[in-house]
Amino acid sequence: MADMIRKEISDEVGEAEYFAVLVDESKDIMVHDLFMKKQKELEPTAQCVELKKLSDTRWACQYNAIWAVKKTLPAILATLRDIIGLSNPHRRTEARALSAIMDETFVVHLIIFEDVFRTTKFMSDQLQSATFDLEAADDLAQSVTTAISEKRTEDKWREIRNEAESLCVNAGIAPQMQRERRRAQTSRHLEGFVVEAPLERARLDTDDLRTHSFYPVIDRLLMEMKSRFSTETNEVLRGVSALSPKHTSFLDKKMILPMARHYRISEENLSVQVRRLLQRKEEQGHTITSTKEFLSLMRPYRDAFIDLYKLICISLTLPVTSVSCERSFSCLRRLKNYLRNTSGDSRTSNLALLAINTVRTRALDSDKIIDAFALNQNNRRIVLL
Repeated sequence: MADMIRKEISDEVGEAEYFAVLVDESKDIMVHDLFMKKQKELEPTAQCVELKKLSDTRWACQYNAIWAVKKTLPAILATLRDIIGLSNPHRRTEARALSAIMDETFVVHLIIFEDVFRTTKFMSDQLQSATFDLEAADDLAQSVTTAISEKRTEDKWREIRNEAESLCVNAGIAPQMQRERRRAQTSRHLEGFVVEAPLERARLDTDDLRTHSFYPVIDRLLMEMKSRFSTETNEVLRGVSALSPKHTSFLDKKMILPMARHYRISEENLSVQVRRLLQRKEEQGHTITSTKEFLSLMRPYRDAFIDLYKLICISLTLPVTSVSCERSFSCLRRLKNYLRNTSGDSRTSNLALLAINTVRTRALDSDKIIDAFALNQNNRRIVLL
């Protein structure tokens, strides 16, 4: 979904790509100090904000980058005006180009995308939780979709326009009607010809952005949300929740049936006798609190409840997102440093397992591990005590 929205941004708002240029400029020590000084001059009581670099993978980082530009836009323009007066011609040219880009249209786009990214940011953060279940993901997706669809109104567009006008006033950006436009000149190659097409690209008015940027972005985001969390997908998610012992719909046949049909399991094979089996196990003192424990309990009886056993296995292999895999790669990046470049695959894999499963690693008894190592290494001269 992030790729689709990023493509929409690049298609509808070419100016958004210049955020990264601003961040690169802030890496210079002189420009960075000047930028911080301008923030303190304009807002003495507010905390200074650093410009963020755009990330191609993390949705929250993109929101933070847009929010930082919106928050510090007056300081950015004031810094660029000071840079234009410097003696460095290359720096002066870059600052003049960036200042020309940041017009009223740029501010309207900035407000639009900051609002859209803010609406979806908390969902992105919640989906990265290690304990987030599938039913909660379904409910959260529906609420976010509803919130986005409610933004597609004329009142919301007027609110964005008013906020953009207020930000333009604070940043000292003149309206487009007051900007001097350079007159287009006919190319020498066209002399002697009748020119009927326009020689320059027509610039969109701020009112035209409602149909060219605001509505297309909202529609694309809604389309991607409905495609990712479709009705069929939601029914499967509810079936997964019904196989969790801690859920209120545990072993509800109406909730499991859509999931069973999706994986081509007939209704007749979903036996309800498993409830009596669980009651007997509870009378014997066996309690289950998770789907993993439910699977372990059903493993000896998988021949009798083969289809239900398949659904339990499927529910344990359906993740909400790929966050767990991404965490593994992030952990490996921290683990595989320059001091462990010569480690083999086996040692690196073992260290990664210990680092990823931190809860189980901390629960290990180090004394028992040392004793077992000492007993297996009889030829060692060093005795481990």
